[in-house]
Amino acid sequence: MGRRWLKCLAGMLAGGAMAVPLGPTTTGQAVNQMNSSSMRGVATPPVRQAPRQDMVWVPDRWVPVPGNLQGVFEPGHWVIFTPEGGRIAPPPRRPDVPQTP
Repeated sequence: MGRRWLKCLAGMLAGGAMAVPLGPTTTGQAVNQMNSSSMRGVATPPVRQAPRQDMVWVPDRWVPVPGNLQGVFEPGHWVIFTPEGGRIAPPPRRPDVPQTP
């Protein structure tokens, strides 16, 4: 049994050595490998959902506030208008916190 195992092991080693190309990679092979890797497809990102019809984007702006000459910075945000004519927006920022654009 030991001799059979040794022959099997020798056969596997010889087969593995024949599968590996011997010698250095030629310039042509290197260029072909680079071309094949650069021509691979790129994953496409998922399709983004369009905003709802009742949503409006309000860009960054300075909102006038009584007692503050400069106003308060309000970052961009989405505003939702309800069917009754109401407006749903994020709460305003606190005026005692430093405001920077």
